[in-house]
Amino acid sequence: MESFVVVISGLLANLTLQSALVLVLAFLTTYWLLGAGSRQKNLPPGPRGLPLLGNLLSFRPSHLLSNLAAWRQQYGDVFCVRIANKLVVVLNGHKAIQDALVKQPEVFSDRPPPFRDSDKDQGVAMAQYGEDWKVKRRLGLTALRQFGMGKRSLEGKITEEARSVCDVLVEKNGTATDMSLLLSNGVSNVICAMSFGERFDYNDMEFQRLMRLMSELVSGGGVARFIPLVRKLPSFKKDQESRIRMSQEVIDFIKAKIKEHKETFDPADIRDIIDVYLMETQQQNPDEADRTISEIGMINTVRDLFIAGAETTATTLKWGLLYLARHLEVQRKIQEEIDREFGASPPALSQRGKLPYTEATILEIQRIRPIVPLSVPHTTSTATVLRGFDIPGNTFVIPNLWSAMMDPAVTPDPETFNPGRFLDENGSLVRPEWFIPFSLGRRQCLGEQLAKMELFIFLATLLQHFTFKLPDGAAAPSMKGSLGIVFAPKAYQICAVPRDD
Repeated sequence: MESFVVVISGLLANLTLQSALVLVLAFLTTYWLLGAGSRQKNLPPGPRGLPLLGNLLSFRPSHLLSNLAAWRQQYGDVFCVRIANKLVVVLNGHKAIQDALVKQPEVFSDRPPPFRDSDKDQGVAMAQYGEDWKVKRRLGLTALRQFGMGKRSLEGKITEEARSVCDVLVEKNGTATDMSLLLSNGVSNVICAMSFGERFDYNDMEFQRLMRLMSELVSGGGVARFIPLVRKLPSFKKDQESRIRMSQEVIDFIKAKIKEHKETFDPADIRDIIDVYLMETQQQNPDEADRTISEIGMINTVRDLFIAGAETTATTLKWGLLYLARHLEVQRKIQEEIDREFGASPPALSQRGKLPYTEATILEIQRIRPIVPLSVPHTTSTATVLRGFDIPGNTFVIPNLWSAMMDPAVTPDPETFNPGRFLDENGSLVRPEWFIPFSLGRRQCLGEQLAKMELFIFLATLLQHFTFKLPDGAAAPSMKGSLGIVFAPKAYQICAVPRDD
């Protein structure tokens, strides 16, 4: 297809403008009516797109979620679209997502191929599904458990960082501030302690640069950037080149830390996650060309941990503080609950069951503004049948998590912020089956447990010491957000007013 387009472009160079336009129109019409524009029999239904472009123009981030919602109303929970030359199946509602990712995991657990040949050795998140990925995920979970998840030592690190954020806010004395970088620094320092064995001062310029890069990497891009033909378009190509440069800076930072670890590595003293991976690489056969863990694979996995366990959590907190500043009655209820159960003592993770309203609020923040509303893209490893429709192999699949948690059928008035959705008549916490902010199946978020720990401790600690309000006289911040790899709020300022101790 691409070579044919090149030939056509050469012919057009020798024609008058009028003749060229006629030829292009004839080609597009023929392509649409007779060729790739037609639908394969028994594919899921869906909107008919434009010649060559398919439904690409409808995938603009500012309109994508509303477009998908409208198509679901028209075509049902499983429908397909085309982005340029690529077939895309969209799964809507928690049941359709479960039917694919949980009931057919061997088919729906693959990832799109990497952008470049040099990117073949991916970390856990984007690795192709198979035995190598299973080993990487198992090793990643082992490393997280060994240096964090479920351990009191990690709870202490998270509490320390939450108090450090509070110390910075005390100095601001209730003045309006943009907390984005501060929250990213605080949450990311938890991953730094686990991965590198050290934390960074919030004024460290290199650390701040790293946080800005991570934020830009997850806020840019979109679904269309995973489609090979689309990436050749000038606007997408320019964006991708910028993202590659930013990603390389992050890789260089992590690579420098790995080099430091290699120089001081002691197999009898495993200090952090990097040491876990260095131990694994030592135990591999160096003569094997397809070793499971290479240095670039290690780098990409550490980068994935920052995204899964830090940037997504920081973004959730940004949304949370914004919603709480707009709903002071919810803040007051949380503060009353914390004061009643903990007083001035730090909220303990082991006793979070005493704070059902606080936990319900965290779930409502994750529901109303899911951080990865379209999950991470999947592809089918083989052809299959889903709900009576034929799904070809190598089909791009979007699990629409937004549709599951913003569905009026299960969450009435979905745009209304209401933590009571997650409480029963006795005030006990309830987790409905449609609540899937970390997705489902074998590619479910690796950092889920870490994120839950961070969200509880950071939010409870912040609200224990401050009341968050919007600046007097300021225009109400936008609640629409910006959709990239994560769904982030637009920049806003907020006042952290110290509470009387």
